[in-house]
Amino acid sequence: MPNYKEGLNRNQQLLFPPSIDEYVDKDNPVRAIESYVDSIDLADLGVFTSSGGSDGQPAYHPALLLKIYLYGYLNSIRSSRKLEREIKRNVEMMWLCAGLTPGYKTIANFRKDNPKVLKQLFRDFVMLCRSVDLIDGALVAVDGAFLRANASKNQLISDKITQKDMATVEEKITEYLSSLEYSDKCENKESTLVVSKQRLDQLKKRKAELSADLNTLKERQANQYCKSDPDATLMTKPAHHLVAYNSQIAVDAKYKFIVATDISSKGVDYYQLYPMATQAKEATGNDQMKVGADAGYYNPKEVKRCMDEGLDVYVPIQDKQKKQKDKGKFPRDAFHYDVDKDCYICPNGKMLKRTKTIYESKGIKRFMYFGTHSVCKVCPIRSQCLPDKTPAKRLWRWEHESFINTYRTKMETPQAKAIIKKRGAIVEHLFGTIKQKLGWSHYLVRSKAKVAGENALIMLTYNFRRLLNLIGITLFQKLIVAHKNGHIESIKQEIAEYLAVLDYIGFFFHPKVKLSV
Repeated sequence: MPNYKEGLNRNQQLLFPPSIDEYVDKDNPVRAIESYVDSIDLADLGVFTSSGGSDGQPAYHPALLLKIYLYGYLNSIRSSRKLEREIKRNVEMMWLCAGLTPGYKTIANFRKDNPKVLKQLFRDFVMLCRSVDLIDGALVAVDGAFLRANASKNQLISDKITQKDMATVEEKITEYLSSLEYSDKCENKESTLVVSKQRLDQLKKRKAELSADLNTLKERQANQYCKSDPDATLMTKPAHHLVAYNSQIAVDAKYKFIVATDISSKGVDYYQLYPMATQAKEATGNDQMKVGADAGYYNPKEVKRCMDEGLDVYVPIQDKQKKQKDKGKFPRDAFHYDVDKDCYICPNGKMLKRTKTIYESKGIKRFMYFGTHSVCKVCPIRSQCLPDKTPAKRLWRWEHESFINTYRTKMETPQAKAIIKKRGAIVEHLFGTIKQKLGWSHYLVRSKAKVAGENALIMLTYNFRRLLNLIGITLFQKLIVAHKNGHIESIKQEIAEYLAVLDYIGFFFHPKVKLSV
């Protein structure tokens, strides 16, 4: 017979049974969660939970529920029902909860009722990392991604689709009315009449539903509306077509911590540069911060607002003249602006003078420059400049166009190109980790305020995980104790020395790999 190891007899009673604490290693992440949450004064943050009546059971402490969520999100367990099951069968959760077993409803309500607290916890954790120089704000990269909302596309009302469906229904109603009129003239009309009337009633009911949907859109002054989550919108990209929220993050380049996060109901990043840059500036405390973002964030007004705040912004300028070039037409750059005469000179050497027409929209003022009809009509290169039916060339100039020209020159420098290249390495991988490895690809709550809270919880958990991987659980626990006792300088030096050793070892064995960028 082979000699195999034998397990314990499950029915054998032990004289000195092991405690739950013995099942949890000293370097287990649950001990870091315990240390971190116990150091927080949740009452000061205004956490909301049921206080528990004197006649009923006492309420569960909010610290317990926060521990459950941190453990769950770290281990890709987000459903309140799954968390409830884990509490009863997972030894780590049993240790963390100290034998308490809150129900799924209690667990779910904590996340749903405390979005402001979760956002503040995220900010406080960023401050903790900043206090030990893990965040410096020298360079911050901004990016966004669509995270699916807790809503179905079947519950989405779109103005364009609803109008189309309404036209189709009205056409079918007209056809059925014609059929009914024809059946009235036929001898054998009873069966045809009954079937047609049933179908007609269905169509009229559908028309009433579509009409109600159109009225809802009109009342909300919107082009789309999701019944299950009114704040979520349909967002599209080449690889995406889903009801979602646009999650925004700003990542510090030093150790890749998320320093700012927010959500948007708009499927574009056009208006997100200034809000994210200013949040990052406040979080890092660096007034000389450099900010990098992709071309989707390029908005001249947003760039200028950032520069006015002292932020050094690096966002690639979108090439909006490609279509003109592909058609064989002169791009806008071919028209030279004469500062002294306040006019444009066309490729044929003729002048486009400024008119009195001023266009203002969303805080942006533009001036119009117009060519002469008689000159443009006989221009030898007219075919490369204007469509056949356009009488004369017209150009618009932003009142701060000179700023954009200076910015365009800056973006041609080697430093700007290096920052744009580095931006991808700082922030692009993070959403891939969040979605694919950690499984945080969608939200479980509804409404923008609650989703913002869960979004903050996701980013807090990512930073928590990143810090544990960076300095280890033992040093993390020392950091929490030092922060609570106000002895942050001593632990700051210890962390710096620890990271310096790791950096040296990494450079020695892998010269191309470094902890910091």
